[in-house]
Amino acid sequence: MRASLHLIKKEILLLMRDWHALVLLFVMPAAFILIMSLALQNRFSAQSGVHIGYYLLNRDTGAVDVALLKGLRAMHGFRALPTTASQRELEAQVRGGKPRFVLIVPPGFGESLASDTPVPLRIMATPDVFPAVYRLFQSSVREVLAKVYLKQALNALARQSKGELPSGSIDMDRVNKLLVSQSLYSPGGKGRFPSSVQQNVPAWLLFAMFFIAIPLSTTWVREREQGTYMRLRSMGLGMPTLLFGKLVPYIGLNLLQVISMLLIGVFVVPWFGGNTLTLGHSWPALILMAAVASFAAVAYALLVANLVTTSEQATIFTGVANLLMAALGGIMVPRFVMPQTLQAVSHYSPMAWGLDGFLDVFLRDGGVSMVAGSALKLFAFGGACLVMTGLYMGWRRGKH
Repeated sequence: MRASLHLIKKEILLLMRDWHALVLLFVMPAAFILIMSLALQNRFSAQSGVHIGYYLLNRDTGAVDVALLKGLRAMHGFRALPTTASQRELEAQVRGGKPRFVLIVPPGFGESLASDTPVPLRIMATPDVFPAVYRLFQSSVREVLAKVYLKQALNALARQSKGELPSGSIDMDRVNKLLVSQSLYSPGGKGRFPSSVQQNVPAWLLFAMFFIAIPLSTTWVREREQGTYMRLRSMGLGMPTLLFGKLVPYIGLNLLQVISMLLIGVFVVPWFGGNTLTLGHSWPALILMAAVASFAAVAYALLVANLVTTSEQATIFTGVANLLMAALGGIMVPRFVMPQTLQAVSHYSPMAWGLDGFLDVFLRDGGVSMVAGSALKLFAFGGACLVMTGLYMGWRRGKH
C-alpha cells in the first residue's frame, strides 16, 4: 500500500510538470462546450436523406381511411417501424429514448372525422429530441391529416351539390383538433425540451476524458526510455501495483474534468446567454457514470501507452481513435440523425455508452437502475483494457 501511495505521488508530480497537457485537458472541452452550446442553441439543420424512425400504433378497429395510414407511412424524413408491442411497451421505449416518436391512432378516430367532437391522434416524443425535429414531425402529421380531411370535405361538398347532403362549409380549424402532440416525457414532467448545452456538455466531456491517453502515454514512454519502469520492477513491484499507481491519479484528474465541465454548463454558458445545464435528480447515478467513464478512459489510455513505442505514435493514434469514437458515438453529430447503418455501428463506441448514460440522468431523470446498462458496458470495456494491458506487459517482460 505504501508503494502504491508513492507511485500515485510520483504521477501527480509528473502531471503538474506537464502543464501543456493539463491545459489541453481542461481548456479544450471547455471551449467546445461553450462554443457548440451557444452555436446550436435553438437551432438544428435537418439532414437530407435522414429517416428518423417512429412507431405507428393503430388502435382504431373501425374503418380508418387507407389514405391516412398510407400518408403517415410515407412522410418525408420519417420511417414507420414495424412493431407488435403494446401501447404500454411503446411508451416505456419512448421514455428510454428508443424510438424518438410514437404516433397513436385512437379507437373511433375514423368515425369521428365527420363528427363535431373528433378523436385526435396522439404523438409521444422522447425528451432528448431536438425541438426543430419535433416540430417537423408534428407538421408532417398535420399535413397528412389536412389532406385526409380535405378529401372527405370535398366529397361532402360534391354530395351537397347533388342534394344528397345539407349545405355546410369546410372548417380548417378542425385539422388542428385532430392532433394532440404535447405528451412528452421530460424531467419532472414539465414538458421541457432539452437544450444544446445538455447535449454538448457530456459529449465534449467524454471526448476530453479519453484524451487522457496522450499525457499518460507520454509519461509511460518516457519512463520506459529512461529505465524507470525496469527499476520499479527490479524493486519487486508487481504489475497490479504499477497499474494501480497509474489508475488512481488519472481517474482523479478525469473526475476534476467532470466537475469543471458541469460547472461550466451550469454557470458559464448561461452567463454568455446560453441555456443552463440541468443535472437531473439522481446524484448517485451521475457519480456512477462519472466514475465508470473515468475508469474506462484511463484503462483505455493504459492499453494505448503499452502498445505504442514513441510519444509521437501515442499522439497520432489517440487523436485518430478518439475522433473515430466521437464521430460514431454521437459526440459530433447526434446519432438519431445518422443513417440506420451508422446508428447500428455507433452502439459499439464507448463514448456512445457514456453519452447515453449521462443523457439518461440529465434528460430522463434516470436513476442508478436506468444508467446501469451503460455503466456496465463502460466498466466491462475498462476491465477488458486492463486485462489486455496486463497480458501484454507480461508477454513483453518474458520476451526481454
